[in-house]
Amino acid sequence: MASTSPPLAAGYEAIRPKILQRLLELRATLDPSLGRLDDATARAQIGAVLDHIGNFIATGDLGLHRAFLHTFLAMRAAEAQSPASVLGMLVAIGDTAAQVAQDESGGTPVGSELTLLLTRVTASTARAVNDLIADELARRMGQWNELAKKEREGKRR
Repeated sequence: MASTSPPLAAGYEAIRPKILQRLLELRATLDPSLGRLDDATARAQIGAVLDHIGNFIATGDLGLHRAFLHTFLAMRAAEAQSPASVLGMLVAIGDTAAQVAQDESGGTPVGSELTLLLTRVTASTARAVNDLIADELARRMGQWNELAKKEREGKRR
């Protein structure tokens, strides 16, 4: 994804507080673990995702986006969240952001472009998370195959 125009990045930043508020209201339905958090912690976790969405909109840097998602997946895994639930939460955040953009400025050309952009960011996020999950599965399969090979070699001796 290429860097976007300044009006789209500015448009996102302008509605970001409304997106955050809507997400905080919906947090228990986005992810049950978010519903169990106190307001400050939930605000911080959702805010981190929204900050990153803003950075991705401004820069279009897929490598940075992927690195953030890798870290976010690892952080959530440490909290016993499955990759599928993290993916679902990230998609719900993106969908909610697009809905707020549509509600707030859908009648304007910039608002329509921002809504479309947020939809594309969400799709890019889903693809990147799926790629990260596939990479991790491939790494684990490689380890498993290596261990199985060593075990077979050990039995032959």
